[in-house]
Amino acid sequence: SPPKIPPNSTLKFDVEVLGWKGEDLSPKKDESIVRFIIESGEGYSTPNDGARVEVHLEGKYNDTVFDDRDVWFTLGEGSEANVIDGIEKAVEKFKKGEKSKLIIKSKYAFGKEGNKEFNIPPDATVEYTVTLTAFEKLKESWSLDSAEKIEQAKIFKEKGTNYYKDGKFSLAIKLYKKILTYLDADSNQSDEKKSLKLSANLNLSLCYFKLGEHFDVRQTATAAIELDPKNVKAYFRRGQALVALGEPELASKDFATVLDIEPNNAAAKAQQALCAKVLKQQLQKEKKDLRKYV
Repeated sequence: SPPKIPPNSTLKFDVEVLGWKGEDLSPKKDESIVRFIIESGEGYSTPNDGARVEVHLEGKYNDTVFDDRDVWFTLGEGSEANVIDGIEKAVEKFKKGEKSKLIIKSKYAFGKEGNKEFNIPPDATVEYTVTLTAFEKLKESWSLDSAEKIEQAKIFKEKGTNYYKDGKFSLAIKLYKKILTYLDADSNQSDEKKSLKLSANLNLSLCYFKLGEHFDVRQTATAAIELDPKNVKAYFRRGQALVALGEPELASKDFATVLDIEPNNAAAKAQQALCAKVLKQQLQKEKKDLRKYV
């Protein structure tokens, strides 16, 4: 920049760091999970959903250590090892050997209830220093042949069923969804695969019903019906979801289909009677509302 700075000059700058920001790893980029790398990891590979990982955790709240341990767990099932969601989501971005500080807001930490054991109040932000010691990636569906996909789907089904029996419906849903992810990716849709997909959708509809997620019940029950147009459980569960969603007329049709397949199904008869009662109440209300404007 002549004439003040001549060509080939060596320049010296004094730089003062006024602040810095970490890397936002939160799904919605709302800074609810922020990473500051302390020691970089090696290579390029990172754990995937379902991978087995070994980490060292040091959790702090108000500069007091409340969690200090080594732990193996499966990504996606960290709650079984008392690992919070924020750590699970962050570790998917870690390389082997990486050590990072994570600032995790309550939505991915201990939520609105806090943690009485660790004296962490509701809506608290916590800090974790996490080291990824080792991991074993779960094989991606594209890397498996048809027989291997079926075997993996059976493993997911067994784990999901065990979680369901323990009342851990959200974890069960994750496993049942993986069955569909693995099997939907295969163009060779054998009878065994269709049977596993049917079972996964039926089990998903049941888990969603337990959680009161009626839109999801309807969706997964419908997927089951597409696989088996005469499946009584699928029609019944979709009918229950439609009742909860305020669609008694559509629900009645599903219960009628159940009775076409199983004429003596007492539960479907009871639900149909309920639909008729609700429809009658709706009609009476509509007539009453109409009189107001006549």
